[in-house]
Amino acid sequence: MMGAGLAPVQVNADPGLALSCLPQTAEVADLCGLLQEVIATSLPDRKVELVGAETPLDMTTAVRLHVERLKKNGIAAHLEWRHPGEDWKTGETRALSVMDRDLNARMISGFFQSLWDASPIAR
Repeated sequence: MMGAGLAPVQVNADPGLALSCLPQTAEVADLCGLLQEVIATSLPDRKVELVGAETPLDMTTAVRLHVERLKKNGIAAHLEWRHPGEDWKTGETRALSVMDRDLNARMISGFFQSLWDASPIAR
């Protein structure tokens, strides 16, 4: 029960998450949107915002995708993450390659899902 004149306190339930992708190329920028969708689906209560690599991230949880290798039939990448006030942590590098066709968005999204699921930041 609330007393007279007391209004409910609204709490921002979405602390947000900043996502950046390296290297900063057009190809990696396209992939970054796929990872954003994977994270947003996994964390529906959080807003996932794409930011530039130079954006100061001291006040929010941050994730960086590092694409180590990108070819038409393969990708290798790892994630880095940190919570406010903590040092960056680095996940394992994972790779996906196919022999009989070029990578497509569905394959890359599946790869990003496995990369995200293997990361402690996803838990």
